[in-house]
Parts: sequence; C-alpha cells; structure tokens
Amino acid sequence: MSTANPSALLQEVALIACGRRDGKTHSCPSCASKAPGLLNIARTGALDALAAAICGDNLGACHDCRAKARTIINETVNTSCAA
Repeated sequence: MSTANPSALLQEVALIACGRRDGKTHSCPSCASKAPGLLNIARTGALDALAAAICGDNLGACHDCRAKARTIINETVNTSCAA
C-alpha cells in the first residue's frame, strides 16, 4: 500500500477498523470518522489503546479488535516508517 496519499492511508485505517474482507472497498461512516484518531494512536505503537478505541470499550478490547489494531500498526504505520 502506498502511504504517499494521507487520504488513502486514512481510508485504509478505516477499512481495517471496519472489518476488511474480500469485496469490501469502503468503511462505514463511523469508522471513517474515527480513522484520524486511530491513526494517531497507531503511530504511538500503543496496541492496547488502539484496540480499545476500535472496540469502543475504555476497559479493554475483544480479540477481533486487537487483531485489527495489530494489522493497522503493521500495515500502515510500520510501512510508512519504512518508506
């Protein structure tokens, strides 16, 4: 994924948070609106905080949201740092 376009990066973060799967090309409006904040958290590397923000629970996160958080950090933040 190219991270040169900030809008594309936010769209990718939103899609991952929303539940990326074959054939799905856009996130829901709620995930799209959360994407800037999720990306800011992801850039800190705070996996637990990112997972909780995706899950919407201040006390923790479900397994699926932890996996989404790992994906966001690995595919978007780490990729953009390597460029």
